[in-house]
Amino acid sequence: MAKKASRPLVYVADKPDTGPAHAITREKIKAAAKRHPGVFDKVDIVWGLKPKDLAEAEIVLGVAFDPLTLRKDAPKLKWIQSLNAGVEKLAPKMDRSFTLTNASGLHGPKGGEFALASMMILNNAVQFFVGSQRKREWKPVFTTPIEGKTVVIAGTGGLGQATARQAKKHKMTIIGVNTTGKKVPGFDRVVKAKDMAKVFPKADFLVVTLPITKGTENLIDRSLINRLPNHCGVVNIGRARVMDYGAMVDRLRSGTLAGAVCDVFDPEPLPADSPLWDVPNLIVSPHAGVDDGSVYVDRGLDIFADNLKRYLSGRKLRNVIDYDAGY
Repeated sequence: MAKKASRPLVYVADKPDTGPAHAITREKIKAAAKRHPGVFDKVDIVWGLKPKDLAEAEIVLGVAFDPLTLRKDAPKLKWIQSLNAGVEKLAPKMDRSFTLTNASGLHGPKGGEFALASMMILNNAVQFFVGSQRKREWKPVFTTPIEGKTVVIAGTGGLGQATARQAKKHKMTIIGVNTTGKKVPGFDRVVKAKDMAKVFPKADFLVVTLPITKGTENLIDRSLINRLPNHCGVVNIGRARVMDYGAMVDRLRSGTLAGAVCDVFDPEPLPADSPLWDVPNLIVSPHAGVDDGSVYVDRGLDIFADNLKRYLSGRKLRNVIDYDAGY
């Protein structure tokens, strides 16, 4: 009698101190299995950080592992599914024989809404009013509606597209920036990254949604930030190192930039002694703007379930990371 083939082992690599919004629990896996019948019962799933389990794993779900030793620690491993959109802490250190997939698209609904809310705040001078309130100063500022204004969105991926959809509800003109300049649905115009200098002077708002890669680090440098109009508001929901925060701060302190909402910093958490806390017209958001904690893991597991179904049937996976590009 032929020996029954063993099922692929999925190793859940979750940190022990992961908060409830981001923990990959057994209950959430069971709920995902009900949403995707016939998928999870084709694999075995183990939790924890046991070396013997990782050594047998064919699939890793999560990011709680040492990428530098993973090939040695998991000789049977073929595929890693991250529940994060950004993989900058993994990809540069990974053995490229692994297939690495991310959770791109996970943040869209909340992220687009947060970007719109941030633009609304900046458009209505709320950041200025908060500063005046702290100084007990009554200084009226009269603004105009956001409808018809122009937003430049640096990054036309999932977050950028979600931002564009929200902006379009208010009849804004939407200019996207990506590597190729290829048209993307929802954008009125898309330009190549090398041509950003041509569109920055048109921006009533700049929204940054880019991941951090070799190609995007300090992409929005001082020369580009200095091309933004004085009335422009800046929102960063991508990664901090994409922008020259020093240049942004200089303009905020000099009063030649309307304001900024930043959800990302380097390092994080932002140290208590960081000068960014006291920059006028800068709103600090503690990297919580784009995560919907009520469904974060559920949506990530839906992406994993779809990919698992593809993996088991030998089809191409979604959200495969290009190690050279970094996303």
